[in-house]
Amino acid sequence: MRIGLARARAHWHQRAGLAAPLGGAPDEVIGRTGWLRTLGGVDVYLSAAARVPGLRRAQLDALVDASRLRVVPAVRGCIYLVPAAHVPLALRVASDPWRKTASKDLAKAGSSWQQIEALGDEVTQVLQAGALTTDRIRKALGEVPAPLPIALRHLELEHVVERTLEGGRLDTERYLWRLAASPIPSLARAKVPDDAIERGAQLARIFAGFAGPTPLPDFAWWAGLSQRDARAAITRAGLAPVEVDGYAKETWVIPEDVDPLRRDAEPSAAVSLLSFEDNYQTPRGTRWLVDPAEWSRPVSQWGSSKPSTFGEAKHVATRTVIVGGQLAGIWEMDPDAQHVLWATFAPVPRAAREAIDRLATDTGNLLGDLGHALSFSLDTEEEVRTRASEVARVAGEGGKPVKPKPKPKPKPKPKAKAKAKNRSRASRTTS
Repeated sequence: MRIGLARARAHWHQRAGLAAPLGGAPDEVIGRTGWLRTLGGVDVYLSAAARVPGLRRAQLDALVDASRLRVVPAVRGCIYLVPAAHVPLALRVASDPWRKTASKDLAKAGSSWQQIEALGDEVTQVLQAGALTTDRIRKALGEVPAPLPIALRHLELEHVVERTLEGGRLDTERYLWRLAASPIPSLARAKVPDDAIERGAQLARIFAGFAGPTPLPDFAWWAGLSQRDARAAITRAGLAPVEVDGYAKETWVIPEDVDPLRRDAEPSAAVSLLSFEDNYQTPRGTRWLVDPAEWSRPVSQWGSSKPSTFGEAKHVATRTVIVGGQLAGIWEMDPDAQHVLWATFAPVPRAAREAIDRLATDTGNLLGDLGHALSFSLDTEEEVRTRASEVARVAGEGGKPVKPKPKPKPKPKPKAKAKAKNRSRASRTTS
């Protein structure tokens, strides 16, 4: 089958849950639109709210507290917010590569897996009294014979313990450890195959379900697989090939999406304010979402200080405005004025501007509830200010106008006569 890029983009937009609300509880929506990165900032809330209109911080935090959503190691060893049904697979996928690295670390530390097992038993006894931070566990144990972080990750991957939120919030990289609140049933564990290619096939169906049509290299990167293993996984999963003009000669979709892709979809006029690491743009990069006229526009890259452009960057460090499936602008919270600024690269229809304004108000309220707009654990308010200044600059090029903040009035200078009088008094005092 062969389709055009515009048709593929419309499908991406719909499968990402951005063209129209998908319905269902937030954990169900995340299961269908892709696991969410947790980086210690607010962007996990922004990604979820883009797909669940009106979502508040407390709702998402409550689902984690109830173990319907879990913060776990997953693909590439990265920490994701994952629905409970996918947790067994995510933990198993993270386990094998981690054990290889951990074995080397244990050898360097002069420890063994037997010591880790014994330490794990002590940790579970300590956690009988309730959830604790890593530091509190260490204090409760006293001197330990092996690296505690390795013991905790081992228990986590075996689903003996689980992370929960320190302070009840997702915008942190500090966690509490507790005994697994809802042990995975043996049936669910049995569904995770021992065969690595079979596990890869399960990942392929999940990824293609929210990111297809997808080229093999993009799936291989997301799943942390070699291209050879990724192709074997795609074959085992029974994904269907699709050629996308102007994008890739070979992409893959789940079989259920073949017929929908054959039909021309009604274009969506929906608007979204996305986080910088959103599943809509990260798997494929921004080149295929932005107007080619903007490919040369400079943009900051996540994880790199090298200059880049929208036509080159796969991971942008900028929050984006999506209009009808197209990356049409950027946005940021002004930490001083306490409201969301946004700008588009070119004028957009009035209805879209009004929709973005409403969404900016909602997003500002969400960030106000969170109390900050930091993207990740090492982000700073000064960086947020810099990004907000860039939005204002783009707005000045012809997008949405942003009113500059009024400068503080300078303090009035003392009058010359008063200064002279003071000097006279000082003279008399010292004489």
